[in-house]
Amino acid sequence: MDRILSETTLLIDTAHPLSLLLTLGGLCLFFAILPSTRSPIKHLPLPPDPSLIWGHEKTVYVTQPGHAFRTWISRFGLTFRIKAAFGARDILVLSDPAGISYLLQKKVFDYHHSSVVRPRVARLLGKGLGWVEGEEEHNRMRRLARPALTADNIKSMSSDIAEAVALVTRDLVQFVKNAGEKPEVNILDWTGRATLNIVGRVAFLHDFEGGSSEEAQNILNARKKGVSAVAKYVGFLTLMLLRRFHFLNYLPIAAIQGQGLAKRTIHAGVAKEIISRNQALLRDGKYLDQKDLLSRLLIAAEEERMSVSELYEHISTFIVAGFESTTMTVGFSVWELSRYPEKQHRLREELAAFNREPTYNDLQNHAPYLDAVLKETLRMYPGLPYMERTATKPDVIPLYQPVRLPNGQLSQQIVIEPGQTVLIPIIAIHRQNSVWIDGDVFRPERWLEPLPPQELLCSGWANLLAFSDGPRSCVGTQLAIFNFKVILSSLLAHFTFEDPGVDMTLKISSSLQAWVHRDKEDPGRNEIPVVLVPIDD
Repeated sequence: MDRILSETTLLIDTAHPLSLLLTLGGLCLFFAILPSTRSPIKHLPLPPDPSLIWGHEKTVYVTQPGHAFRTWISRFGLTFRIKAAFGARDILVLSDPAGISYLLQKKVFDYHHSSVVRPRVARLLGKGLGWVEGEEEHNRMRRLARPALTADNIKSMSSDIAEAVALVTRDLVQFVKNAGEKPEVNILDWTGRATLNIVGRVAFLHDFEGGSSEEAQNILNARKKGVSAVAKYVGFLTLMLLRRFHFLNYLPIAAIQGQGLAKRTIHAGVAKEIISRNQALLRDGKYLDQKDLLSRLLIAAEEERMSVSELYEHISTFIVAGFESTTMTVGFSVWELSRYPEKQHRLREELAAFNREPTYNDLQNHAPYLDAVLKETLRMYPGLPYMERTATKPDVIPLYQPVRLPNGQLSQQIVIEPGQTVLIPIIAIHRQNSVWIDGDVFRPERWLEPLPPQELLCSGWANLLAFSDGPRSCVGTQLAIFNFKVILSSLLAHFTFEDPGVDMTLKISSSLQAWVHRDKEDPGRNEIPVVLVPIDD
């Protein structure tokens, strides 16, 4: 009881009033609604000293993303359980490559987004491809998008992508020149503009004017506000309460509803304009190209294979997902290259050797160090640091590394019952020293050397889980890869990146975010600062 009182006092000292009220209400119900301890995973190892209120989840939150899981993996192995907040059912932590491949490749449609994650996906992106459950419905939606995102189609769009990036780069060059000698720039402002400009141009035939249009700025500003609201401590409190009290998803709580600001901005502005403008063209028979994403979505809506409301959800899903992940990935890459000038120089030399603007074939097939930089950035900074799935059916998950049972026997499988939440700590897996030796070190060269033994690696793209794996892997993987390469190569052609000498930490706001505190009193902000020095033509 003393522990409960002390932890409650901590809430009073730090929480937002509304979240505090909800938290205390949860405490009143805490012991009354504890779940049964009968569970097929109760024999799994359990880290010590869980909080009576938060379980192990606050430990995960207050440490850097992945750190707690890496500590526990080194002590308890690849498969264990942790206590959930507010006495919710224990969470199965699965870091075993065989178990992950089984779940994502063979049984993913039996494991739905958890009750915490699925409403969040709806708020952030929309009720589109990332939100839908069930094999039949997911495949229906995926079939609509997939032809627009093939390698051949991306190659045909490569000049449009390059032009979209060049426009933003020209604006950045002018901005840096006007700012004076060696200005410090939040590179996310510019990678966000570039990726949004690409998505608008090649997916929705829409001009965001290099990310400078009013509607583009509205979307980018909404994203910032949403990230800031959720990354604060109150965001953690509400997230934990959602494990127990699902109805909170629908209350006007800023840390929850703020996640949907970018989506709502898109629905009210650019999505409405895109639909009204292009439906008229479609009715007039002027849509000749059915390969781009917008054409396929509009034709499906016109043929009543999709409702207008679903069309809105798809547009917001592809815009937000399309620019968020690449914005951060390029930003993290610039940050690391600013800290390793020799790696930056090597990459710039590789790209300069083409003696021209790199083509699609150059970037995709003849730039091995660029490819290594991309893989290393995604290894260290996966957009989705944790994945949560909940079993809908009984199952048995096979393992590569056996777990030791209380009777001393080893078992290479885990029995799962419906309702069991499985957490895959992607960022911890990607940085695991037992696999990568120096998991916290940015070293692209590792991808040009023999990789660790295959049985220790995951089976997703590049043996990573940055794009997930299996039937529900990211449908836009190839576009994201090419966009990254075009944006980074354009920046390298025009600027040298220098370390600004500030400390960056990581936070989770659904996706992995950079967070910078300028001093002890600074609450911090979502930015990746870098000093840009123009390269003379």
